[in-house]
Amino acid sequence: MPGAAGTGVDAAVDAAVDAAAVADFVAEVSVVAPRLASDAVRLEQLGGRAGAVLQVVHARLRGTPLPEAPAGTGDVGAARARTGVHPSESLRAAGVLFRRSLPRLVAHHPELPAEQVALVLHEVIDELVVPAAVTYVDVLLARISDANRDERRRVARDLHDHTSHGIGAAIQGIDLVLHLLDAGRDPDVARLEATRRVLLDTLNGVRDMATRLRDVVGERSLAQALHEYLAFTAPVGLDVTLTEDGEAAQPLPAHVKEESYLIVREAVRNSLLHGEGATRLDVAVLVADGHLQATVDDDGRGFDPLVVDTTRTVGLASLRERAEGLGGSVVLQTGPGGVRVHLTVPLTSAAA
Repeated sequence: MPGAAGTGVDAAVDAAVDAAAVADFVAEVSVVAPRLASDAVRLEQLGGRAGAVLQVVHARLRGTPLPEAPAGTGDVGAARARTGVHPSESLRAAGVLFRRSLPRLVAHHPELPAEQVALVLHEVIDELVVPAAVTYVDVLLARISDANRDERRRVARDLHDHTSHGIGAAIQGIDLVLHLLDAGRDPDVARLEATRRVLLDTLNGVRDMATRLRDVVGERSLAQALHEYLAFTAPVGLDVTLTEDGEAAQPLPAHVKEESYLIVREAVRNSLLHGEGATRLDVAVLVADGHLQATVDDDGRGFDPLVVDTTRTVGLASLRERAEGLGGSVVLQTGPGGVRVHLTVPLTSAAA
């Protein structure tokens, strides 16, 4: 049995037990939660938090004062959200910490029932994971709110810059025709045709906004929703292809379909708006091996990522944030040969 609570002997022995448990934990967590342990700094922080958990466990088992929280821990959940680490990885890490440390803790506290040691360990880990999950969700909710606000601003801008302008121009054309008729002159047929084209363009713009705002996927598959969007929005003369494989055999969860549709739709929209000189647009959806892969590829002139800050541009930033909300990622490749956006969503994480 260890010495009296709070002695230097206890601290030294605890430290040795904790160091061994943390070493085992770090070794396994690098395998089961690779994104959580993707760099040396994050892995060191993870080991430090694991050690802090074990110190709290020792204190609770002995009934001694709890140690102070280690400096620099910060808001773990918010940090996970900002770096794109899904809560499922934290849950896996929590399970590894429990498995790896419990046998050592039971052996280190033989005066206590193993069930009591397990319960205290579980409670301490749970107290760490739950608040982090809450703040993770808070960050994502804030991002969703920002994305909704940006979408409303975009709709308002489109209504002001395009819809209102188109209707105003059409009214001017109609007024001119009415003036000519009042003066007993023949109406300008060419102007009437131009006015009709303006109204058609304006109508198509309104339809496009309605498409963006309505319930986007519903009961359809992701590929079906994208097919309808491409058929409606792709301009005449652009060679558009959509390939799909695997979704029928492995239907996607509803929230994965909706968010993935918004990601791919934004990538397509960016290509149609900014893909200068593009002659083709290829969209692919693949569901296989527990992952959703979606690609949007054009052959336009591309852009220089050193000039355009792709982390702050609203459209491109929203792609990454939505993907991270699903536990996935978006990779952007651009150059003289065009722009390629590739979405990856691990379906086991997205369903967690």
